[in-house]
Amino acid sequence: MCYLSKQDNAYYMILLALKMLIGNRAASIGVIFGIFLATLLISQQAAIFLGLVSRSYRMVTDMPGPNIWVIDPVTESDEKVRSMPEGYLDVVRSIHDIEWAVPFDVMYVPLVTQNGTFEIGHLYGIDDATLIGGPAEMIEGNIKDLRREGSVIIDIYSANGSLAKTLPDGTKVPLRIGDSFEINSHRAVVVGICKVTQGFYPQPIIFSTVSQFKYFASFQKNSVEFIAAKTRPGADVNKVLKTINSYSVLNGLTRDEFEWRIAKSFLKTGILINFGLSVALGIIIGFSIAGQIFYIMTLENLKYYALIKAIGGNQRLITQMITTQAALVGVIGYLLGTGCTIIWGYAIRETTLAFLFPWELLLFTAVIVSIICLFTAILSIHKVFITDPKTLLGT
Repeated sequence: MCYLSKQDNAYYMILLALKMLIGNRAASIGVIFGIFLATLLISQQAAIFLGLVSRSYRMVTDMPGPNIWVIDPVTESDEKVRSMPEGYLDVVRSIHDIEWAVPFDVMYVPLVTQNGTFEIGHLYGIDDATLIGGPAEMIEGNIKDLRREGSVIIDIYSANGSLAKTLPDGTKVPLRIGDSFEINSHRAVVVGICKVTQGFYPQPIIFSTVSQFKYFASFQKNSVEFIAAKTRPGADVNKVLKTINSYSVLNGLTRDEFEWRIAKSFLKTGILINFGLSVALGIIIGFSIAGQIFYIMTLENLKYYALIKAIGGNQRLITQMITTQAALVGVIGYLLGTGCTIIWGYAIRETTLAFLFPWELLLFTAVIVSIICLFTAILSIHKVFITDPKTLLGT
């Protein structure tokens, strides 16, 4: 009988392990499909969740100029906001090292479209003088036209969707420059079409100046919801924030702090639990489908592992063989799953659907898949280790 020595190269045993894997084509495809399905579900649902969270603070990300936001201490987001007196704007402007500070108003307003249908829109009021806070990407029109009486800029998705005119035959005619609709019983004229990040709710996003904002609000407004500010070059931002926060009625935040504050408010809706359950379902699928099929495949090859043990194969060699099999199917399933997720995200990039796929999500999914593969490999390795070759090969 020929025995394997400790100096023998494991190269041929690894090749044997791959042949065992490829030879059982149905089982191999089943394991790969299980990991693919788990990867797809985990990465896709997580990407949608991150996309929705990023949309919650789109007001901040779509306005890159300010590095400081000043709010009322109880304000959580543009959905849960408490107004401040307009005089607070002068207080912020008077603080040392503040280069500029502008008002930024938000309000939900009732709309009546050209077809006479009712909608609820998100109206933003930006500074009349500087127009800071306006849309960064204009598709049609000029942002300076906002200074005209009754003028507004709307987002492209609403112009082509909820605010579009529907003809008798069902054809939709997008809203264009020069068209008008009602905001809170006041006539609003479209002077521009912009592209902005969509919100969590598919509502029209409308920009106007602060003066026009008061006109559309239909009441005397002497308050401001947000104050966006920029520090002078080289200024100590933390020192400026400390000065702002010395006023008990003001809360100064950096961009990152404000984004996180809004995100925390958004997560209180329970959306994290819903998407967390979807991700957990993907993990369960990976463990159940991939783990079970891989284990069954190991049982079918148990006699070969017994033969290897009988001719001198040690536990380290068998561990390498099974680990290689698990790693191969894991990598293939992972690449297929993440590939499909990325393709799907690319396909919906110009739609209103939310999707965000950062490299951290790639790493997170890879870790989960690695754990699934490691778990399935350990179960199979344990089964091979406890099996006596004599029971399979005979005495």
